[in-house]
Amino acid sequence: MTGTIEIIGGGPAGLYVARLLKLREPSLQVTVHERMGGDSETFGFGVGLTESTMRNLAAADPATAEHVRAASYAGHDLRLKGHDATVTLHGARNLAIGRATLLEILSAAATEAGVEIRRGCDIDAAQLDADVVIAADGVRSGTREKYAAELGVRSSLGRTRFVWCGADYAVDSAFFSAVQRGEELFVLHAYPYAGDRSTFLIEVDDRTWHSAELEDFDAQAPTGETDHASVALLEDVFAPELRGRKLLTNRTRWSRFTNLTLERWSIDNVVLLGDAAHTAHYTLGSGTKLALEDAIILADALTGESSTAAAFTAYEAARRPPVERFTKLAHRSQAWWESYRLRAHLPAERLALSYMTRSGNLTLTDYAAEQLDSARRALAWLGDGVPDNAAELDAWVLSRPLAEAELALPARLLTRNRLPTGTALHEVTWDDPDVWSAPADALIATLTGSVGLPVLLTGPRTPEAVAARIDLAERLRFEGERPVGVFLDGEDGPAAAATTVAAGRADFVVTP
Repeated sequence: MTGTIEIIGGGPAGLYVARLLKLREPSLQVTVHERMGGDSETFGFGVGLTESTMRNLAAADPATAEHVRAASYAGHDLRLKGHDATVTLHGARNLAIGRATLLEILSAAATEAGVEIRRGCDIDAAQLDADVVIAADGVRSGTREKYAAELGVRSSLGRTRFVWCGADYAVDSAFFSAVQRGEELFVLHAYPYAGDRSTFLIEVDDRTWHSAELEDFDAQAPTGETDHASVALLEDVFAPELRGRKLLTNRTRWSRFTNLTLERWSIDNVVLLGDAAHTAHYTLGSGTKLALEDAIILADALTGESSTAAAFTAYEAARRPPVERFTKLAHRSQAWWESYRLRAHLPAERLALSYMTRSGNLTLTDYAAEQLDSARRALAWLGDGVPDNAAELDAWVLSRPLAEAELALPARLLTRNRLPTGTALHEVTWDDPDVWSAPADALIATLTGSVGLPVLLTGPRTPEAVAARIDLAERLRFEGERPVGVFLDGEDGPAAAATTVAAGRADFVVTP
C-alpha cells in the first residue's frame, strides 16, 4: 500500500498502529492527530498487560515490546481479601505499566519510525483528505458517533459506578477487597504499576450511590474537575488500605461502564480500532490489551492486502472472533462484580472459587491445579472428605447428595430418567444473557414470591444460553428460597456441571 494514512487519537492504539505501519511500509505518510495538547496531563493511572499480549507485541515489534516490559511493574500476585480471610488467587504473573509511561514509550517509538504527531487538534474524519482514516479516538469516539447508523452501533451502560484513583506507593500485591458500612458496600480493585504507584479502582452499586450521598457529591462537583467530596469519603473508607495516604486523582469522577459493539468496524475509507470499535469490562482485562492487538492486525492487513477494502475485511475477520469471545467473558465478569453484594457474606475461599470461575473459561479443576488447598476449603460446605487430588474433585462434587426439605437427590448430576420417582420440578425456559433485565426481575419476583416447587432452568443448548441459565440460577439461588437446578447438554461434560455446583451457582444439574 502507498499513500497517506491519518489517525484520529493519540492513545496507545493510535500511536502503536502508526509505528507499525511505518515499520512495515516506510513510504507511507502517517500522521496522528491528538486532541489533547502536549502540555496536558495524561488521563489515567496504571493499565494491565497480559503475557500473551506481550508475546504478541514482541512478535510484531521487538524493540517496543522490550521498552514496554522494561518500564513495567511485574511479578506481583493476585489476592482476594474477604471479610474473614485473604486468599491467593494466582501467583506472580501480573504486569502493569503507568498509562503516561506507556504513552511516552509509544510516542517516542512512533516518532522514531517517522510518524508525524500533531497535538492539540480536535479533528473530524470528514476534514481529512487521506487514503485511509483510522479512528482510534476511544470509547467516546466522535468518528463512531458520526457514522453510528452505518456502523450499527449498540451500546448500554453498566449498573455500578466506578472511579479511577491512585496511591503513591506500590501495594504488595494486586488485590480485591470490600468494605461494608451498614447498607453501603464499597469494592476496591488495587494493583501496583510502578515502584511507587498503585491503581485504586473503586466501585459502588445503586444502593451505596444513594445511601452514601455520592449522587449529590457528583452533582455538586464542577464539570471536568475531580469530585473531591467523594474522594474524601473514599479515603476514609479505605484508610487501612491507603496506609494513611491520600488518594491520587486526575479528573476523578464517577462513571458507568459503556458496553459497546458495532455491526461493522469500517465505512468507506474509515476504520475503527480499540475502544472506538468495541469495549470489554475492566474486571477481565484492559481495553489497552485489545487495542494493541487490534493495531497489530490492522497494520498487517493494510500493508499486506491488495486494497483498502480487502484490508478492512481481513482485519475484521481476524479480530472480531477473539474480541467477541473476550467480550462475552468480560460481560459475565462484569455481571459478577455488579452483583457482588449477593456474595459479600461468603467465606473468602468460596468467594474466591466463585470469582475465578465467574466467566466460564476456568473450571474447578483448573483452579484447584494451582490453588488446591483453597479449592478444598471452598468445597467444605458440600460435606466431609474432600479429596486432596485436584483430578478427583469433579467426581466428588457431583456425587454429593442433596438433602433439602423441598428436594432430595442422591447426587448433584442426574439424567432426566434417573431423577427419583415422583420428583416434581418447576421448569422454566431462559436464554437471555442479561439476568438483571426487567424480564429477569419479573421472573425472579414470581419464583420467589411464594413457596413452590424446586426450579429447573432449561433452554437452548448454545454456549450463550447455557451461560445465561447458569447465571440466572445463581441469582435465583441467592434471592429465592428453594433449590435450583440447570439443564446442561451432555456435551458440556462433568467439568461444567461440577464447577456450576461447586461455585454455588446451582444446587444440581440435569442432563438429557
